[in-house]
Amino acid sequence: MIDLKKIKRFAQEIHDKNNDGHGFDHIERVVALAQKILLTEPSANQELVLATCYLHDTYDEKLTDDVPKQKAKVAQFLNELKIDKKLIDDLFMIIDNMSFSSNLIERKTLSLNGQIVQDADRLDAMGAWGIVRTLEYGWAKNRVFYDPNLPPLDYNSKEDYHSQKNNSTLNHFYEKLFLLKDLLNTTEGKRLGEKRDKIMHLFVSQIEEEYKETHF
Repeated sequence: MIDLKKIKRFAQEIHDKNNDGHGFDHIERVVALAQKILLTEPSANQELVLATCYLHDTYDEKLTDDVPKQKAKVAQFLNELKIDKKLIDDLFMIIDNMSFSSNLIERKTLSLNGQIVQDADRLDAMGAWGIVRTLEYGWAKNRVFYDPNLPPLDYNSKEDYHSQKNNSTLNHFYEKLFLLKDLLNTTEGKRLGEKRDKIMHLFVSQIEEEYKETHF
């Protein structure tokens, strides 16, 4: 048995002070989305999926300057809960291979459990909440919101993706978010992603249209 209550509290302590789109509200939505997908995937390991959802950003590059040290802290916590080593290994395998940047060069193969976590995380990067999170991240990084003279970038590696400097917030939709619909794994994830993708395209096209109306 995995103590999800303790895992939830552990993750909340890490995320509570974050205000760049990766706060604990994001984690809670990912968990809720995973629960919806799990209803359609009865062969998945529900405890593993939900535990991974709670912990998937706890040592992310965007949230810590020392990834190995933070990952070791998460591992120590899981060992203290006396979780089976294979489950811990499976959890870390999902987290280390699920991100968009980790799949830039080649698409990593994930188990069904990993596919559900990945879908839930990507769904929360889409739609109305995805727009909110993108704005929050852009503000936190002091990025210009939109500049037609800054075209979307292409990335050749995970390091390239994370080291970008001169970029706009709106470009993130073209560089990542508009690609997510076709990268979803599960039938339910794809169903949920359809509407969210349309909302993002409508938002971006409206921004660009109104910009043209006010800039000559």
